[in-house]
Amino acid sequence: MPEIPTRSFPWLPVLALVFVNCLWGFSFPVVKVLNEMSDLHFAIPPDHESTTFRVITSAWMIAARFTIAILLLTVCWNSLIRNATKQEWLAGFYIGTMFYIGLVLQVIGLATIPASRSGFLTSLTAVFTPLFGALVFRKYPTKWMVLGTMLAVLGVVILTELVIVTPAGIGIAPDAASRWTLGDSLTTLGSAFFAFQVLFLDHYGKKINSVAVTPSMFVTAATLGWLTVAAILGTPLVEQTGVPNMSWGDWIGLSIRPAFSVCLIGLAILCSILAFGWMNKFQPAVSAAQAAVIYSLEPVFASSWALFLPGFLSVLSGIEHSNERVTWSLIVGGILILIANVVALYPSSEAPIPRTTA
Repeated sequence: MPEIPTRSFPWLPVLALVFVNCLWGFSFPVVKVLNEMSDLHFAIPPDHESTTFRVITSAWMIAARFTIAILLLTVCWNSLIRNATKQEWLAGFYIGTMFYIGLVLQVIGLATIPASRSGFLTSLTAVFTPLFGALVFRKYPTKWMVLGTMLAVLGVVILTELVIVTPAGIGIAPDAASRWTLGDSLTTLGSAFFAFQVLFLDHYGKKINSVAVTPSMFVTAATLGWLTVAAILGTPLVEQTGVPNMSWGDWIGLSIRPAFSVCLIGLAILCSILAFGWMNKFQPAVSAAQAAVIYSLEPVFASSWALFLPGFLSVLSGIEHSNERVTWSLIVGGILILIANVVALYPSSEAPIPRTTA
């Protein structure tokens, strides 16, 4: 990798990583629209999709996205693939597996919750990472980890409106049981898998070139996605999708639609190749504390994109999809989660830095 010109442009790494998080935030409303386009293509009524349908939808999107990414990587950065060692390919497999599971859960969750909400719940990776790291290495969680976890729980409770403010005071919402959805649970579980992805990358990254695991990570995500699709379409599980005659041709037909293919290509180029490439290039030039704060901006960008991007994508795709609105629960809960992310990683400079994406 060429030397990073941090002396001539000391703010370049910071600005580059901020842009990386902007790209990752961009992926949340795009993936949500892709989910809705899939529902429309297969004539699935709102709130009537099966779990199996959601799984195959997320698996197809991930498989297609990272197949495009690895093909482009082969053309544009072939030396990275050729020079990767066996150890780097193996590390990429482990990291990619955790990444794939987390991404499947995140994409499924995005079908039922707003993109902004998904972004903040995904950012819980910053809290889970040091907490899981302490458990894996059999260390007591620090007071900062405990405080960060408590703030994160409070933030999630407010974000999902389990607690509301009424003229009578602050209390649990009467319909609290229905406010926390399956999408919230799956997205939170996905962030836990992203945390293990971070721990694996931190562990192997000290022994190998972390950039070189990117091809293996992309290949693993794509392969697992295609295997998931094949396992559903080639078995009686296809009956559980709600579309008994579903075939490979149906999904290919959806994927070659201009709006769907443009979104997939955008995710592959912007949110996969460019985002991961710049992250691996510029993160070593900043401190762990700086990186922790910068990566906490991802949900902020996700919420910002969700304020206007869905309306533009609805015109492009031909489906009705309204822009999201800012609410007090989103602002207060989101701020608490952002604070929790920074607190959970403070003050250890050796804590693994969250590397999440949608």
